[in-house]
Amino acid sequence: MQLAPTKPPDKIRVLCTKCRVPFREKIRNIREGVQVQCPNCNKLITFSTDSADLGVQRAFTEARRIKNGMMLSINRGDGAS
Repeated sequence: MQLAPTKPPDKIRVLCTKCRVPFREKIRNIREGVQVQCPNCNKLITFSTDSADLGVQRAFTEARRIKNGMMLSINRGDGAS
């Protein structure tokens, strides 16, 4: 019995710097220079690698980890048996 390969998450939790309410953003939108708006307080959050905001840094780290894991599994050929 083979199990289906697990699908990597497509969204990451981001913590707003103003209202401190978490929201989810697509991984493809978390890259250098992209701005997203908090759905709760409408504050613009700019993703930057040199940001002093811990919520932005955490989102960048998690997105990088997931993207690297997906690329590793593609290169290795996981799930293509």
